[in-house]
Amino acid sequence: MKRFSKVSLAAVLAVVMSFGLIGVASAVTTPTLGVANSFVILSSTYTNTAGGTTLNGNVGYTTPPAVAPTINGTVYTPLTPDTTTYNQAGIDQGVALADLQNQVATFTFAPGPIDLASDTTHGTIGIYTPGKYAITGAADIGGGGTITLRGKGTYIFQMDGALNTSANSIVRYEEGASPCNVFWIPTAATTLGANSTFLGTVIDDSGITIGSNVTWLGRALAFGGTVSTDTDTITEAACPLNPDNSTVAPYTGGNPQTSANGNILILGGVGALVLLLAVSGAFKVAQRNKI
Repeated sequence: MKRFSKVSLAAVLAVVMSFGLIGVASAVTTPTLGVANSFVILSSTYTNTAGGTTLNGNVGYTTPPAVAPTINGTVYTPLTPDTTTYNQAGIDQGVALADLQNQVATFTFAPGPIDLASDTTHGTIGIYTPGKYAITGAADIGGGGTITLRGKGTYIFQMDGALNTSANSIVRYEEGASPCNVFWIPTAATTLGANSTFLGTVIDDSGITIGSNVTWLGRALAFGGTVSTDTDTITEAACPLNPDNSTVAPYTGGNPQTSANGNILILGGVGALVLLLAVSGAFKVAQRNKI
């Protein structure tokens, strides 16, 4: 009888696991940006269409803007002030991008474009916890909406398409989240809407266009592409050269979701309930068999 109860419990757990209700979520990590770490803008062509733009950090380009912004940092080109920094920053940008792309997604949205401000499939509307979010389409922060990055850890938003934010939209952080650990990696161009507030590092060689009066705490890295500004304020977040990933937490919200390779990674609320009921039932069977 005792042998039967043990087999029954093992069988129940095996069935539960086969449905993907138990999984292990790998923590995502912040890559080092190397020389690119100190840049607020890194591009091939830098375009600034109006006076009043302030850049707090280093700037790199091959083609300068027609209207000079205020730059509280150093301007690097392929030849000045040295012949190595600009190109090395581009190399380091590429290494960091590959690192971010190769990390396993902890949440994959349904196929198609996603409005991050209104989506509820990932968890609480407008709230995102640390993890890598994979989008098989474009991503928007629409309707002047707000998203909040909550909790200490790394945030990676990878989209197979463009990244767009609407006018007056806001990306904010709280409870230990840091702009140093937020990354946006689209495969098409990035456009930030006028009067919006944004944070994190965008790596996008397809080009980054920043609308008027945008406040951005982070970096626009488009080595080989074009960055355009218009009466904006962009500040490099003074991030450590070697990130501390020792306390980066995995994604912990929402229902069970598949990663980009089809593996179940997260135990969601429904899965936890089913597992609890299954184990409870198996325990009762074991208790009866002892009688």
